[in-house]
Amino acid sequence: MLTFCPVVKSVRVIIPRKRREPDGCHTHLRVQFCRVGCLGKVHMAVTTFASPPWWRIAVAVIVVPLAASFAYAVYSPAYQGLPDMMERVVQTTEVVAFFGAYPPTVALGIPLILYFRGRVRASLANCAMAGASVATFPWLCLTVFFGPDKAYTNDHITYQNGMMTWWGLLETTELLTEIAVFGIAAGGLFWLIAAAGIKKQPPSKVFD
Repeated sequence: MLTFCPVVKSVRVIIPRKRREPDGCHTHLRVQFCRVGCLGKVHMAVTTFASPPWWRIAVAVIVVPLAASFAYAVYSPAYQGLPDMMERVVQTTEVVAFFGAYPPTVALGIPLILYFRGRVRASLANCAMAGASVATFPWLCLTVFFGPDKAYTNDHITYQNGMMTWWGLLETTELLTEIAVFGIAAGGLFWLIAAAGIKKQPPSKVFD
């Protein structure tokens, strides 16, 4: 037999007792209802949201990293020795895509999609924040944990005896800020491809 208990706004036991009991129910974040089984197990009802279709997510996962790589190549093209600017942009796009865009998408972006799909609303702000996180996290790990013993940038020492200098911290902050901006734009493009136009349905409640 299942019994339902009401919802309160504050985090506290719903049953009228002074102390919390194992069979008590309280709200936390998006938990709306609960039910207690005959064995005393509490089943929480977690709010779920309307999710984009899988085919749109797949298209976004393929297109967005390539588009972000092209935008970054236009902004900061490498291969200064090549005379043709278009060739520089194309080759920079290839390098950024296969070494800086698709690996984080596969290692971080896809697991985040699988976990948060249905649990978090696919809004523009959420997609942009996720894009910035996926883009910057690998580079943050590289700069913090895999820095060189000694390095220079524009005649300034950025690493000395394996430690990052203040100038290196400034350079790293500028780099991560640039990557975060492109990540935010990539997240916005992901939302446009995968989630724009999805009708906002009333959230459903699923018991765990």
